[in-house]
Amino acid sequence: MRVLLTTQPGHGHFDPMVPYAAAFRRAGHEVRVASSAAFAGAVEAAGFGFTAVGENFTWEKVDATFPEFVEFARRGQGLEYANELSWTRWNPAATRDLLASFETWRPDVLIREFAENGATLAGQVAGIPVICASWSALPADARSWGTVIDWPRTLDRYRTAAKTFGLELDDAETVWKQHLTLTGLPPLWFAGAEKDTNLRHFRLPLAERPDEPGPTWLEALGRDRPLVYATLGTVFNRSRKPRQAVIDGLAGLDADVLLTVGNTVDPDAIGPVPPAIRVERFVPQSYALAKASLVVSHAGLGTMLGAIYGGVPMVSLVLGAEHPLNAASAAAAGLTIPLSGDEINADQIAAAALQALHDPAHRAASAAVRQECERMEAVDGVVPLAESYARAQSGGNSTRSSQAAKNSRSERPA
Repeated sequence: MRVLLTTQPGHGHFDPMVPYAAAFRRAGHEVRVASSAAFAGAVEAAGFGFTAVGENFTWEKVDATFPEFVEFARRGQGLEYANELSWTRWNPAATRDLLASFETWRPDVLIREFAENGATLAGQVAGIPVICASWSALPADARSWGTVIDWPRTLDRYRTAAKTFGLELDDAETVWKQHLTLTGLPPLWFAGAEKDTNLRHFRLPLAERPDEPGPTWLEALGRDRPLVYATLGTVFNRSRKPRQAVIDGLAGLDADVLLTVGNTVDPDAIGPVPPAIRVERFVPQSYALAKASLVVSHAGLGTMLGAIYGGVPMVSLVLGAEHPLNAASAAAAGLTIPLSGDEINADQIAAAALQALHDPAHRAASAAVRQECERMEAVDGVVPLAESYARAQSGGNSTRSSQAAKNSRSERPA
């Protein structure tokens, strides 16, 4: 079977898909990944074939291509901007490029990450089954995102984009409802939510204990007192104000602190830090989480999943994107203490960290969810599931003939 995974160009989008891609490869299937040309290096470093689609940018350096994003992010409208960019620029361009690529390498199934909907359109046009791999606190769609995203406007954007390819949709919402959705989150995460019969839970090896010892300096951390692992991910890592609040807030704890700042930030450029805080560009998350007693992060789901799987309590700094939803869901399950807006200051971070480190109820909730995660199906189970889904869906969702699909392609938008 040919499997094409599609992703917007960012590690937070792509990294949670790697375990699925690896599972298909282990099973002997042909696997490729489609994303922006600028993201080719990340995909190829992970060991997968690459197809360039969509706008040529990366979310890690989004301000270089779309400098207006910085201002939207400052106003707390980063997710709104990203959604508009996706539907006016990314999805139409990615759809056209995907359809063109099908002429030389046609997949049997498309697996799109949560935010990438070029594959949703391309799958409809070409009659190829589509599976959603979710990295959000919400499993399949944005219907419950409330004020974070204007859902009716999103549906309208989808209908408009679909018409470009000759698709007339009476009910665009069914497009999301019919997709099989994969999540690395445990069922307890969705307690009280409407049951989604198309949702399947798999344990992803994002934070499994490493087989080999980590850096020698890491061995000394967390030996005599708790280790706090702090990160703002690979996009919000450049936000100086919250980063400094993390440094100042954690400096007074009786703990060792490991702060990773990402490859786009020079550790020497952030100024002096207290002796108890070690700053590194990057440390594999599995090494840090294997020793951590607390995670302080931006509520990106990749980091949160690792903490959840390891039973490590969290403090979540809500900075933008889908992070308000991730933090709220984790807080409802007793797994994190969320901070947002003016709460993201040194005093509040210090108080939240102390509470998360020493509150027995907080630690008990984290341990309970870790146990549920350990009972989840291993990620290799996605292979027979996708094989069955592709067989069942193949030929049933084709809305256009092959020739009509070719005719629908025109010049990419500027």
